[in-house]
Amino acid sequence: MAMRAFEVYVNDRKICLAGIGEAGVLSAIVNWVAGSSGEDLFLSVSGLINPASEHVSWVQQKPFAVGDEMKVRVVEVESVDEPRRSTSEEAAKAIEDQKDYARKLAKRLGIGLESER
Repeated sequence: MAMRAFEVYVNDRKICLAGIGEAGVLSAIVNWVAGSSGEDLFLSVSGLINPASEHVSWVQQKPFAVGDEMKVRVVEVESVDEPRRSTSEEAAKAIEDQKDYARKLAKRLGIGLESER
């Protein structure tokens, strides 16, 4: 059965063919982040497969530079590339709970954390 998918290219080089099947969310996001610690340009391709609530990722924070070209082509295909990462919603929630606990403990102990992700 055919599914919609994203065929993602950077500078005419195919990065991935991403798809989530019949139900869910599929995203290709180009990010530019700037602040006191510098700036970063990167690409992320990920999704959420329903009803399993499985978070999947083909590309996480792939760096690129000014002048690079991104192309996302929407296609209908029978199969897609395997995601590089996959976590269930429960596992993702457990990780976030652990991070939240670590942040609270660090704050209570007066320890600064470099990243609050």
